[in-house]
Amino acid sequence: MPNTKLVISLAGGHATGIVNVARKLQSSIAKFFSDTTVTIIDLDEIAKDNAERTYSGLDIDFDELYFDLKNITHDGIDIIIICGCYALYDKRINDISKLKVFLDSDGDKRLINLILKEKADTPDKLSALIAEYMDNLRPEMIKYIEPTIAHADLIIPYENEEMGFQIILDGVIKVIDQIDGGKKKHTATPVWDYENERMDVQKERYLDLS
Repeated sequence: MPNTKLVISLAGGHATGIVNVARKLQSSIAKFFSDTTVTIIDLDEIAKDNAERTYSGLDIDFDELYFDLKNITHDGIDIIIICGCYALYDKRINDISKLKVFLDSDGDKRLINLILKEKADTPDKLSALIAEYMDNLRPEMIKYIEPTIAHADLIIPYENEEMGFQIILDGVIKVIDQIDGGKKKHTATPVWDYENERMDVQKERYLDLS
């Protein structure tokens, strides 16, 4: 089979479990399709490695990312999961993404998740984290990240992460079935009925699961 790329973009605010969803998706696809290569690109890690963070899309070299995406090639089907706060930020990557998802949650929950994630269990650590959130992360969310929700095909509330994951997985399975004509055998049971077995036909029905 010639190489086929399937790009999926998973975005959302800070500490909303985007990477966890991506890893679950990677694991599940690997179980269903052993000869399909699944690559995760974590944009938050790329931004974190930037020594002089601007807390904006400038923290990620989208030119390099786009070039790398074009040059990822394996035999069979390549599924590339782009995850992170800025996964829906760049127009070129949005244009080549088969499915664009925004995992939504309110600011209070994101702050609580950050406190738990960073283990801010002393007054000094907690004070520093809250200052970081108020001075940098919250403005970044409002100005740069939250507006990208307009590019999403699916908006999944944080509380419905498992349901959202099942929708994404089902859509990906159907696209792979369509690409190879159903030749790959798997035990996945469809969760949703996508007309004509295309992920982009009925996805607007699930635009906002809240």
